[in-house]
Amino acid sequence: MLRCTWANKSELDIYHHDHEWGKVLKDENKFFEMISLECFQAGLSWSGILKKRSAMRTAFDNFDASKIALYDDDKIEKFMQDSTLIRNRAKLKALVSNAKVYLEIKAEFGGFYEYLWQNLLVKFDPKFNQKQIINHYNDALQIPATTPMSDFVTKELKKRGFKFLGSTSVYALLQSVGVVDDHLDWCFCKGKGSE
Repeated sequence: MLRCTWANKSELDIYHHDHEWGKVLKDENKFFEMISLECFQAGLSWSGILKKRSAMRTAFDNFDASKIALYDDDKIEKFMQDSTLIRNRAKLKALVSNAKVYLEIKAEFGGFYEYLWQNLLVKFDPKFNQKQIINHYNDALQIPATTPMSDFVTKELKKRGFKFLGSTSVYALLQSVGVVDDHLDWCFCKGKGSE
């Protein structure tokens, strides 16, 4: 089976590539998990994030935004002492504030999926038909780190109050939640993201 070149480093990379990356995501808890993982990833490798993911799920109440929004400084301090987690105080505080923003968006739009697909992406491109964007690349070096769409979405998310999300991490998020399918054209996952 041929898969994208980045997905051959570890079992976790392979699982993420084969079962999550580029697949349209609608599950709200998973959406917040992916946003959070992208925030924690800033300046770190994605493989490193995947290695810590299980510990983060346990520590962060399975990325339940309604529970995370209630975390206080004592909880952050506890996380700072836990070597299984990414011990970055600013990112941990951003996790809590992002959970609050996420819940506000869910209350206003009915869900983050609806906010992203039916509001932000349509605002960016009125012709957007709410279908996955399938890009065509033969080499991972052709895949951009940012796009005008990720620039726009980043600006909008920052206006709402999201922290630790730049255009690069937002483009990675758009890939992870299936807005775009950037699987290489010869990868066995190509075009299977909206099945």
